[in-house]
Amino acid sequence: MGLTAMLVGSISGTGLQMMNNALQKVPLSRRPWLHVGYFFLGGYIGQRWVKLEKELVIDINEIRADKGLPPMVATSAWIKYENPE
Repeated sequence: MGLTAMLVGSISGTGLQMMNNALQKVPLSRRPWLHVGYFFLGGYIGQRWVKLEKELVIDINEIRADKGLPPMVATSAWIKYENPE
């Protein structure tokens, strides 16, 4: 999941810069360092998103435990619904 999120974020970052250039009607390859910068920025955001989702699930399960409710039930194929120890 982490690699997929990083690739999607990276492609989205580069696509964002290319769309910006297309809307301004300038050559798509104008300022290529911004393409690279947004590629890495998008990859970082994609990686951070996966970590944020895991932290949110853990927090939600702690709140539900405090209220006496059962933890969230879902598949653990992508996100493991347990506290890392």
